[in-house]
Amino acid sequence: MRSDSNIIDNGYYVSPKAQALITLSPTKDDSAVSKEVPPRDDSPQEWSEWGTDNLFPQKVLEDLDKNSIAHRALDKRRRVHFGRGIVAYREIIGKSGLPEKEVVKDPEVVDFFRTNQINRQWLELILSLEMFANGWIEFIPNKAKDKINRLFVKDPAYCRISKMDEKGRIQKLFYSARWDDYPNKEAGTLAEIPFFDPSKYDGSKYNGANFAYPVFYRSFNKSYYHMAIWNGVRTGGWMDIANKVPKLKLAIMKNQMTLKYHVQIPQDYFEQEYPSPQYTKEYRKEKAKELMDEIEEFLTDVENSGKSLFTFRFYDKVTKTFKEGWKIDVIDNKLKDDAYLPDSQAANSEILFAMGVDPCLIGSGIPGGKLGAGSGSDKREAYWMLNADMGPDRVISLEPLYFVRDFNKWSNDIQFDYLTVDTSQTQSEHPTKTEKRIDQTAE
Repeated sequence: MRSDSNIIDNGYYVSPKAQALITLSPTKDDSAVSKEVPPRDDSPQEWSEWGTDNLFPQKVLEDLDKNSIAHRALDKRRRVHFGRGIVAYREIIGKSGLPEKEVVKDPEVVDFFRTNQINRQWLELILSLEMFANGWIEFIPNKAKDKINRLFVKDPAYCRISKMDEKGRIQKLFYSARWDDYPNKEAGTLAEIPFFDPSKYDGSKYNGANFAYPVFYRSFNKSYYHMAIWNGVRTGGWMDIANKVPKLKLAIMKNQMTLKYHVQIPQDYFEQEYPSPQYTKEYRKEKAKELMDEIEEFLTDVENSGKSLFTFRFYDKVTKTFKEGWKIDVIDNKLKDDAYLPDSQAANSEILFAMGVDPCLIGSGIPGGKLGAGSGSDKREAYWMLNADMGPDRVISLEPLYFVRDFNKWSNDIQFDYLTVDTSQTQSEHPTKTEKRIDQTAE
């Protein structure tokens, strides 16, 4: 390898003089070849199954669709990751003598960003990474096959990758919206996209019409599909608990009988009050109904709170005892209104902890503490802390753009970054104003 080569990640480098993309293949200078051991996979199909039933991403989405906290937290991570969008820039020395970032205005770069709607598509790529830790891009070269002309971020739930060959290489991306229905190429329900093959690239042209490119947050002991860190709340059961509590509450509200009072009236009260033969049986029933309506109105209306109720008891002159009179018992609600809410709060806390999102960023209180959305300074500092943690993730999500830069032979001093949302712009008078921010990204 030339000493003046610009080494790039993912197994390739750029020669500054030739401005060519060169893959890192074994050379006579290497003392050994990197060893790869393909994992065992005895399934009959060409692709490696994602999950035991090949529907892992679909099941993740089903769980997320039931959980607004998790969905919102992942969306917050995407928003912080993305900031105000991607910018191509060069580092220059400013008038102050310090490095500054100058936005790239090269027509080819600007047109590529515009025609491919990079910022819109990268929102999808970031969500793929935050949600599944896996993402795939399809690159399409121009007709001369010397530049990448178009790119498309693929729906990760529709993607499956081929099994490794004997050299540990993954050669194809399979794409289908019908993995639950045994898709196949003959029926037109399955598409194949070859992965980027270094042997088809001579440093000037690529011998292929299109190719797939993987992007992922790497997790160990995973040969095909990487695992998002937050998925532990699914396998550990916390998300299941959070998703079941609303159903339990709904079932309780729908099916339970809610009684507040038990009014007991002596059976012979109406016979003594309206004796025969002066009053008929039908008359007594009508009076009983009227009395029960009056009692219910007396006990249940808000305006009747604190009123006193007077009743009479009958004295038996023969036994010289008082007979049992009216009795009103307040029924204790054994299932309180807050039933299962502590379980729900604990589950939601576990979800937010796993996703690394401070509760105040999504309008929730501190787990285990008092309810409340947090102060403005809490939100601002929580945002900047999450923003500061995004460095490794942004390196990974921006890497495909460096691949495009080198393939298309743009100037190798072009770099890419995300513009940070400045949450202190409306806090000029606040003690934690701009100069005291945790991070500041210049444009």
